[in-house]
Amino acid sequence: MAAGLEHAGQFTIEKLDLITSSGLRVDLITTVMGITLFEDIHSMTITGTVAIQDSVNLASIGPLIGQEYLHLKIRTPFKDENEDNTIDFSENAFIVHQISKRERFKEGVQGIVLSIVSQELVKNQRLKIMHSFTDTWSNIVEKMITGTSYLNSKKKLQIESTAGIKKFVAPNIRPLDIVIMAMKQSVSQYKGEPTYLFYETLKGFNFRTLTSLYNDAPLMEFAAMQPGTNIIRQGQPGAGAIDVSQELRTILSYEIISNSDSIVNYRTGMYGSKLITHDIIGKNYATAQYNYHDNWDKESHIVSGVTEGKVEYPIVSDLAVTDRGERVSDFPARTFMLPTSLTGGVDSQHTTENNTNPYMAYDPHKWLQRRNSQMIQLNNALQVNLEVNGQTLINVGDKIELNLPYSAAIKNIEDGVYDKLYRGPFLIKKIRHDFTFTENPKHKMTMQVVKDSLEQKLDDTGPSEPSASLAKPVEEYSYN
Repeated sequence: MAAGLEHAGQFTIEKLDLITSSGLRVDLITTVMGITLFEDIHSMTITGTVAIQDSVNLASIGPLIGQEYLHLKIRTPFKDENEDNTIDFSENAFIVHQISKRERFKEGVQGIVLSIVSQELVKNQRLKIMHSFTDTWSNIVEKMITGTSYLNSKKKLQIESTAGIKKFVAPNIRPLDIVIMAMKQSVSQYKGEPTYLFYETLKGFNFRTLTSLYNDAPLMEFAAMQPGTNIIRQGQPGAGAIDVSQELRTILSYEIISNSDSIVNYRTGMYGSKLITHDIIGKNYATAQYNYHDNWDKESHIVSGVTEGKVEYPIVSDLAVTDRGERVSDFPARTFMLPTSLTGGVDSQHTTENNTNPYMAYDPHKWLQRRNSQMIQLNNALQVNLEVNGQTLINVGDKIELNLPYSAAIKNIEDGVYDKLYRGPFLIKKIRHDFTFTENPKHKMTMQVVKDSLEQKLDDTGPSEPSASLAKPVEEYSYN
């Protein structure tokens, strides 16, 4: 994989052109000090900053006013050049939306930080849509992103098909607001999965479920090394040289983030929730209860993906916490109340000319509670921040194999080398790419990764919540 690299973190910048509102084109390669790009699975577009050194007063000559275009092409110089290892915004340029910092360095020299964003987000602020759509949610999303009357994006779009035809009237809202609505209400053709995400990576847009992300194979394996360890290539050819491929897979530093908060999990409905829907046409109501443990086998998680026969376990113990044998998931601690309009499971509000109802209704039973729980798991499960040498092959939404060391003064053989909670597949939630242009240019990545299931079942043989045998007396205060 590392063929062509001289050292880990190496990168090649091929284009960094700034086009000002007056039409002036400026090559920034010789003046750039650093580039930072942000990918986030919960962010619809790429954002970033570019720091430059200005000795010609470009800020005034340009002028720089937050209406510039930035054409960027940068890649990890692997032996085989292709789109998978190239960050190419040379045609789909970034838009400079703000001059976020301007600071004097010395006489005649100043530093400028440009805040950049994908052009689709800027276009989104200019558009409002009042239109009727009759299509699947996935096709509506595709229209919002690629349609010439909408965002008109030319970037790659990876999309997972949704089930059912939706009749929807956009009430004077922006294109990405429609995408957010589709993301929350869609269920996929594959087993009715409700966990859609819409996000942009450095390779394009994605409208996919968590299940599809979990189903992909891990792209790389990362492991923490002991400080001072020399990574030397073994065998021929190149014996004794630094193994660049191993360097790319080495964790430079890591931080285990505070994980599952039981109070938050109760209040937000991750453990359990109740849904009450009122049918505004049929004049009746229905209730549904979600239980984290009871629903476990019906959901897809990161260890098994959708592979049959591979067993995975919850990150929450099903220990009985009360004397009645109730688990944390047996308390519907959050209640949702929403309207619907169903006749035989289809939309009662919209009919065809033949007075039929073929459209998918607003039916929260199909998506709300399960999606709510799995999204909270994504934000509140086993999370780690990693700093690694940078490369342009992996993006948010990809899976990696992670191995963090087992930390104990005395280790048992059965404990193994790696921590049983922090080993195996993890999903990349966020990546910060830092390209520094010093005497030794370097690309580093800071990643936030998450895991929502375990390879081994948690013990559930402990006692229930402790309580004193006798209650203390209640004393009423009185004024003397």
